[in-house]
Amino acid sequence: MAEPRHVCIIAHAHPEHSKGGGETAAWRQAEALRAAGWRVSFVAASPELGAQAARRPTPTVWRHGPDEYLYPFDGMTPDRLAWRDAGRRRALLDFLAGLGASAYHFHHYWRVGADLILALRKARPEARLVMTLHEMLAICLNHGQMVRTQGGELCEEARPLSCLGCFPEETIERLVIRRALLLQALRACDRFVYPSAFLRARYEAWGLPAARGLVLENPLSAAMMAAPRARADTPGIETRFAFFGQATPFKGLDLLLNAFALARAEQPGLHLTLNGASAEAVAALHPGLAPLIEELGPALAFGGRYRARDVLPLMRAAGWVVVPSRWWENSPMVIQEAKRAGTPLIVADVGGMAEKVRPGLDGLHFRFGSVADLARALLEAADPARRAAIAATLADATGPAEFLAAIAECYGGEG
Repeated sequence: MAEPRHVCIIAHAHPEHSKGGGETAAWRQAEALRAAGWRVSFVAASPELGAQAARRPTPTVWRHGPDEYLYPFDGMTPDRLAWRDAGRRRALLDFLAGLGASAYHFHHYWRVGADLILALRKARPEARLVMTLHEMLAICLNHGQMVRTQGGELCEEARPLSCLGCFPEETIERLVIRRALLLQALRACDRFVYPSAFLRARYEAWGLPAARGLVLENPLSAAMMAAPRARADTPGIETRFAFFGQATPFKGLDLLLNAFALARAEQPGLHLTLNGASAEAVAALHPGLAPLIEELGPALAFGGRYRARDVLPLMRAAGWVVVPSRWWENSPMVIQEAKRAGTPLIVADVGGMAEKVRPGLDGLHFRFGSVADLARALLEAADPARRAAIAATLADATGPAEFLAAIAECYGGEG
């Protein structure tokens, strides 16, 4: 019997230590491939090991489990996304090349390094290099958000003069060189996987070759896909809204709470639960919201941190999942999870959110950044007939068979 093909998945963090979408998608892909009979090595950056390495010698790569490894990360130049410590990069390169995988799949380039990608291409010219893009860090210096640093307006295209408006300390020459270096590194990959058509369009307009691109949704876990999707809604569930995620400036919690207060003034029976964001974290991020949080009283609940296995039950307990983000959002995992749970969504009308949620079929859209229009959507959603109609047409998440077939093609054929 032939040996299974060997794929090495390289992530910017391990989901046991960081709960972001990119590392979660990388891990779920590893699980799906292993379940289908592939041999998968999972290699992830570890800032914790990097901190240890700064104080005392540590191994170049730490064995974390069967075919699972962590490497110390302790810094990367933000302009070129290259390793500060060339010696550590060479040691990681030697380890990766020594694995002998037939394909290396990068989930991100932050904490991986543009210079490492180029070096691996040279060291293993016969291997397939695949890159899943999760955001726009190479395109935009503002944390890859494509949001202007002054005023928070959405940015349509990264141009040197526009970028200088956000980062006046830069120069046009440095910005042009940065783009050229990062394009050179990314173009070393054989295929690019984009979780949304929106993200694909942004990267291809920036300079990545269209012929190598594939739009493929990130996979959900096997347990989530195996869970039955049927649900029996309780009366009044249409008035119960939920948010899932952390309290960060780009998640739009201020927008959501202000809109919820407006909607509740017109329809007092509405209820909102914030899962993953504590009252203290929200108040620290948005100090002006403290009086509103107190005023909303029991109509607003803080669900606290949640485990991955609890997501679907929590979503099924809600009538709607709200994604009020203040940036484009390329492919929020929460949208796929809500679809799998059978819970309709309310999302802003831009980027990956608008693409993933068909208005009137998977959920409702509101005008980006508008408190008044989000309040309007909340009130529309609270109509039982409206919710029942959308719940009946809500699409499910991408299935494992479709995902595995597309990934196998990226790696050069069947596994």
